[in-house]
Amino acid sequence: MVPAAADDSAPITRYHVDVNLTEDGVAQVEVDFTMDFSAVNGRGPYFLFPTRQDGEPGERYVFEYDNISVTSPTGARTDVQRESTSDGFRLRIGNANVVNTTPEDYVVNYDVTGLIASDHPESGLDEFNWDVIGPAWESRFSDVQVTVTGPAGVERTACFYGPYDNQTPCDTSFSGDTATFSVPSVNPKTPVQVVTGFPAGTFGGVTQNIEEIVSPFELTPATGAVTGAGLLLAIAGLLIVRRRHTRDEVFLGLTPGLTPAAGEQGRVGAKAGKTPVTVQFHPPKGATPGEIGTLIDATADNVDVSATIIDLAVRGYLQIESDGRKDFTLYATNPPANDTLLPYERKLLGDIFKGQPVRRSRELSKAKFQNVLPDARQGLYNAVVQKGWFKSNPQVAQMVPIALGVLCLLGAVGIVFVFGAFGWGLLAIPVALFGIGLMVLSGGFRKRTATGSAYLAQAKGFELYLRTAEKETLRFEEGQDIFSKYLPYAIVFGVADRWSKLFAQLGAEGIYQADTSWYIGADLMHGYYFASAMNNLTHSFNDVMNQARMDGMSQATGGSSGFSGFSGGGGFGGGGGGSW
Repeated sequence: MVPAAADDSAPITRYHVDVNLTEDGVAQVEVDFTMDFSAVNGRGPYFLFPTRQDGEPGERYVFEYDNISVTSPTGARTDVQRESTSDGFRLRIGNANVVNTTPEDYVVNYDVTGLIASDHPESGLDEFNWDVIGPAWESRFSDVQVTVTGPAGVERTACFYGPYDNQTPCDTSFSGDTATFSVPSVNPKTPVQVVTGFPAGTFGGVTQNIEEIVSPFELTPATGAVTGAGLLLAIAGLLIVRRRHTRDEVFLGLTPGLTPAAGEQGRVGAKAGKTPVTVQFHPPKGATPGEIGTLIDATADNVDVSATIIDLAVRGYLQIESDGRKDFTLYATNPPANDTLLPYERKLLGDIFKGQPVRRSRELSKAKFQNVLPDARQGLYNAVVQKGWFKSNPQVAQMVPIALGVLCLLGAVGIVFVFGAFGWGLLAIPVALFGIGLMVLSGGFRKRTATGSAYLAQAKGFELYLRTAEKETLRFEEGQDIFSKYLPYAIVFGVADRWSKLFAQLGAEGIYQADTSWYIGADLMHGYYFASAMNNLTHSFNDVMNQARMDGMSQATGGSSGFSGFSGGGGFGGGGGGSW
């Protein structure tokens, strides 16, 4: 291990630079220096050579290096490793397994072009303008001497060191074709600039290599026209997608809510405008509350599952006991003689009780019940597809445009990287717009079939009845407890409070007594308490089943947090010239 010291980089006690400028503008550089590893042990020096440097707005100077060689008069290891960076390269000298502990001498030679500014408009001279020591050096310098020799007599020199906004002149002189510069000492990260002027034309009018910095989103007549055309195509494409893929199907020529007679095909078309709602006094035939809830918003949510549980209780498959607030208990009952359970209902009961006669809410919140809710929701999706209300799982149908939208956004990012280098990054905008549009329209991909639209019209009509019916206009069915029978539907429609209070009034007046043997809890005669209990029960079902999912996820992923360095994302430290 390299011992620590006051400075992070070994100091340079001697730094002599000889530059020979050829007529074609090549700077042949020799750097002869001593690095004192007795102060800070190290394996060797490293240099950062810039290959690009910002100039005027929209321009960047380019420097080219060649004929790089390294020797050591004192016999230090001079293995060379070159590492490219975004705007230059790092030259690392030495061997990783050899640590120097005494001063070592090095001689570094290289050729560089791009440092000559011919016939400068201000000085009228061919200028050699160079930071012999850049601002990224970590080492402390002593005895800095620079000699510049050109193909013609020197006419003017200048030397500065210190921050660019507060430079200090340094010693300089010239004689004939040679200029000399010297600085006694330089602190780390302190640049030293030397300037030598030769008569205009000395270097044959050599020009600096300047590359144009192209804006990734450069607006030109060409990029603007193509991007504009792309935007029109993206908008047109989204309109076509919206028209063809996001509108429900309906039976043409039939009253909303009706389906073709048996044996008839029926004409099918896309839905246009709003469908008028006609009051229906019964729920759609053969449709359970959970299925209706899924049909209405094309989503099998927690409320739909809760309504399914209450519907199973009303039909005699279980009994619910609630304290009216948070806790509840479910009791399995003997199946009715006319057992008509649907597959997802049978699985839901099996998942809840798991062969036990009683299940308490605190048990259902455990991790082993984490699949109850997602399995029930998947069962509802399967049911509405089997009934022909949707052509495919609406949840999956929505994910397709979302996935395509994400791919478009990734494609837009790729366009910026690939075409942005040529100023055509604006092409990413239409692609990104189309992708975002697909994600916005994704909900419409959960479109209903013509049969689904007919059942939806019936469901909306029944919802209107539950929302507007008064006790004087209720239609009672002989031998049927319409309160309990319709309560699960009222839950998915969001009118359970109203429905409960309406029948509480009827019970208080002795007009109608509902059969709530499936429920043990608040007295029906107190409408407010019963309605509140139903509302709390629905939330309790959701809470305990969601808690089971969260517990399951927690056990699956463990309890750790934070990020490891092996995950990437950057680290600590930086680079610069100095020792390593």
